Amino acid sequence: MLELDPTVSLPFILTAGAMLFTWFRTRSSDVEDRFRAGSKRMDALELRAQATELAMANMPDKDDMHSLQLMLSEMGGEMKAIRATMRSVAESQSRLEIITTRHEDYMRENK
Repeated sequence: MLELDPTVSLPFILTAGAMLFTWFRTRSSDVEDRFRAGSKRMDALELRAQATELAMANMPDKDDMHSLQLMLSEMGGEMKAIRATMRSVAESQSRLEIITTRHEDYMRENK
């Protein structure tokens, strides 16, 4: 049978145990550090998602855009009516200018 010398085997067993303990301890520490880093990334991602949701909530939806399109087309019709009115005012103004010019010419000629 195998005889173990306590002066040789005991330090070897203690050294191997210390190595295993250190390996497991550093391994669990690395895992905890990775979990902390992952948790921080998830928190940052959650904050970005909340900011995006808030920005999306404040954006107009399809009903708002449809009402805006209706108002713009209504304004286009009103602008056409205003353009026609302004055209008639401009024609009237040009006729008044012609009449005024004729009056001025008549007044100059018949002092």
